[in-house]
Amino acid sequence: MRPGDFAEKLKLVLKTLVLSRTGLASAINVDKSLVGRWASGAVIPSEHNLAHLTRFVAERIDGFTMLDWDRDLPEFTSALGVSAVAQPASAAPSQWMPTSLLEEAMRGGQRRGSSYEGFWRTTRFSSDLPGRFLRDITMIRCDDQGIIRFRAGVERVRYEGWALLLQHQLFSVGWDIAGSSMIFGLYNGVARNRAEILDGISIGTLQDAGGSPAASACVLERIGELSGDRDADFERFEAEVDALEPVAPDGEVSDRLRLHLTKTVSPDVPGLMRMLFSSSMARGPLADGSGPV
Repeated sequence: MRPGDFAEKLKLVLKTLVLSRTGLASAINVDKSLVGRWASGAVIPSEHNLAHLTRFVAERIDGFTMLDWDRDLPEFTSALGVSAVAQPASAAPSQWMPTSLLEEAMRGGQRRGSSYEGFWRTTRFSSDLPGRFLRDITMIRCDDQGIIRFRAGVERVRYEGWALLLQHQLFSVGWDIAGSSMIFGLYNGVARNRAEILDGISIGTLQDAGGSPAASACVLERIGELSGDRDADFERFEAEVDALEPVAPDGEVSDRLRLHLTKTVSPDVPGLMRMLFSSSMARGPLADGSGPV
């Protein structure tokens, strides 16, 4: 197989999986410059890397094997047909819930989903470093059907998933692209205005030996807009993740945001974490002057 032929096939894979070169590099644990050389036609992957790449694609496209790389371009394109794609982020929500509930969420997304599109920075308490805060980058995009899709990243970990807009809340679920873990979230949304800041509770697992469950109060702050160019947006997402300090430097989290996150732990019910809509930052400035940071 010539490098140029492989490059064309790799580009088709990236488009089919809605994935950037940097995202693929992170998912299969290779340097992003190497994926760039594959995509430019400079070289083809080693047998070892091709096996890792094939395994990654096969987890998202049913029936894909090493032999498919040897097909001619039309046959390869057919093997990557939209109907064959089975990405975690595109998993049909209809398989998880009643049709009536999904239809309600899609109507809400079609009306208000664009209010949430953009790039966001998340801040939450660290479970391992008392008094410190962790951050990640999230890119949100609403599709034509009204399903709100997101991609979140911190260091070399990437999550893809979708969120359903029901009333004023966002219910989200995401999958670790390269691993075998999931995240869940429930966030206060906005009623009429464009979302600039969101708050809620996320649930995931710690990176300890047992993958212990953990719930975190978190705030998402808008840091940028989508360009309309998917490839450019994915590249920006990866650049934002690369530039981010996962542990917020001392003094960078404002006192107002620190207090808002602290207040979510209920003093009257030990162990309960809550993000009350009555004091949600998503509503904008409150009567006492508190609100978005």
